[in-house]
Parts: sequence; structure tokens; C-alpha cells
Amino acid sequence: MRRLVFVFLILIVTMSILWIFTGRQISMFVDRFKLAELKSLPIHWISYKGTEDGGTLLIDDHQLTPDLSPLNPHIGSTKDNELALAYGGKVFVFGPLHSSDALAADVAKDDNASFVTRCSYLYWLSLGRHMIPHLQQNGYCELLWNKPNGARLKILWTVDPDSAATSLIRIDISNPAR
Repeated sequence: MRRLVFVFLILIVTMSILWIFTGRQISMFVDRFKLAELKSLPIHWISYKGTEDGGTLLIDDHQLTPDLSPLNPHIGSTKDNELALAYGGKVFVFGPLHSSDALAADVAKDDNASFVTRCSYLYWLSLGRHMIPHLQQNGYCELLWNKPNGARLKILWTVDPDSAATSLIRIDISNPAR
């Protein structure tokens, strides 16, 4: 009986140490498969400010990714004067550009576009200010855009829990219009 208790205690201590040092990485691995949805809001317009290689994507009142690397999608206008995103040889058209010189478009009334905030199901132990341990979880922002013709766009950003800075991690375009 003592031996079983000792083995169980060693197992608990080992798992605790493992979770302290690799909890964030384990949580990010699990996040690839399932995330908790916190809030989903319909969006009305999208805008891009910056150069072809780096800029800020504005979705209603949300400002995302000052740097589009490492994925480096191209955001610009098409020959038909529409705002579009090109990535991986596929193009997703958001809609007609506003008359101003900014790269901005409204969501068409037939399109279904939403901005979703998500988080991890798993927490990990982190050392915060003044080396005080506390529980944290990964945060995510997601743009989901579906068009009546079957074109779909899904963009996922991770949100740094300390600074709230976003980082682009995934772009999926399916049934592209072009």
C-alpha cells in the first residue's frame, strides 16, 4: 500500500512539474482541435491600412495584426475595384471598394460575416508581475466570412495574454470565387 501511495505521489509531482514548464505548449496543441467561443458579433465593414506586405486590418472596431508575417497574405484591390485577400494561390473578394482612396468595403447584405473571440479550454500556470504565479489561457480572434456562391474565408489570430497583441496564425480560403 505504501509503495502505491509513493508511486502515485511521484506521478502527481512529475505531472505538476511538466504542466508548469510545458502547460502553454500543451494548451496550444489542444487548441488546434477545439476552442471555447466567448463572443460572436456580426461585422459591417472591413478596411486595410498599410502596404502590401504589412499593415493593419480593421474589422468594425477591431484592429488586428500590424504585421502579416509569417503568412504574408496580399490585401489589395482587384481589377474590378473590389477589396480582396490573396493567399496560397486563392483569392477571396470582400466586396466593392468605398469611393474614398482607402482600402475599405462593406459586408454585402447576402454575405454572412462575423468576428468571433475564442479561448482555450485548458489553463496553464504562468509567472506574472513580481513573479507571482497565476492561471492563464490562450486567446484567439477569428474572422468568418461566407458568401452565397459558397466561397468561405476563415482567418485566425492568437492574442497574447499579457499585451493583447495579435499574431496571424491561419488563413483558410475554400471554394474561391477566382
